[in-house]
Amino acid sequence: MKASSVQQAFRSLTSRIHPQLPLSERESQRLLNALTSSFRSHLDHHHNHDAAASVTSASASTQHPLSPTTATDRHLASILTNPLLTKPVHQQLKAKSKHPIALFEDQVAAGRANLPSARLCLESFRTSLSSLPPAQVKDQIARYAAGSRALRWLWTSAHTRSLSFALDARFCSHLAFFLIHEGKETALWELIDTPVATSASLTAKEASMRKGLLLSSIVKTHLSGPDKSLESALSAFFRALDTSQTSHASITHAGVQLTGALVNFGRFSDSDVALYDKFIDAVPRWTKKHPDRAIYRIANLTLHHPTTPSADPALDFIRELRPLASHPFLNPT
Repeated sequence: MKASSVQQAFRSLTSRIHPQLPLSERESQRLLNALTSSFRSHLDHHHNHDAAASVTSASASTQHPLSPTTATDRHLASILTNPLLTKPVHQQLKAKSKHPIALFEDQVAAGRANLPSARLCLESFRTSLSSLPPAQVKDQIARYAAGSRALRWLWTSAHTRSLSFALDARFCSHLAFFLIHEGKETALWELIDTPVATSASLTAKEASMRKGLLLSSIVKTHLSGPDKSLESALSAFFRALDTSQTSHASITHAGVQLTGALVNFGRFSDSDVALYDKFIDAVPRWTKKHPDRAIYRIANLTLHHPTTPSADPALDFIRELRPLASHPFLNPT
């Protein structure tokens, strides 16, 4: 006993003076095999009766004897599948479910984000807001900043260079909605005012049209929702109209959209009426290529004027229409 104690003390002292060197790869593998065999033998010793009970027939056990490895694996499987150690289904589903904007951020981080997936995430978040009171909607929009996150991804993924995202009307609508309600409408105007480099695949006309689609989304956002504002929509339109020579943004889509909204709008304030008259005067500016359409839209807007409606322009337009027999589409020669 004394010799053994002296040997242990000597080994302890030498290990402090000369620490043991790390095991080689071969020695590590031998140690791992020894530990594994010892672990399995202990499990088989204590749980061998459970493994034997799982054998369905005596003949099957005779033909295929249960190896120690199989017994150990079955025992581990029984532990891992024990209901007491597994999470309920509803907890698993809850763990897997994520907020749409968090899911979008995960996709961006993994490099898997694209316009369809971004649109679905924004759409899902926007749909979830429909059942909330206004104060909570405002809080959620400010908290998750969905528009800012989507715009940052657009910049880093080079979608803003060609404004290709504007061709996805639903994504563009959601982007404008969130940015405007986050108080960052200026970011949308930067996209409209920034020149777009043309190429063989992107003509100047196409670039102008894409800017016009983005402008239409801004106007649509101001005209929709419980906090809709005709004044904000018209102010946005006039801003684009005044800068169209430098931004080269198409105004037609937004102009047509506003024409339909004005003739169906309910209540008008005094400032709205003044903007209504200003819009009528501006119709020829954004319909230069189609003067007949300008006359029709002015007649329609005058007919539905909120304070002084008049049918005279509409009647003049009808009187000046060509007879069908002499219409160029019917008689091309």
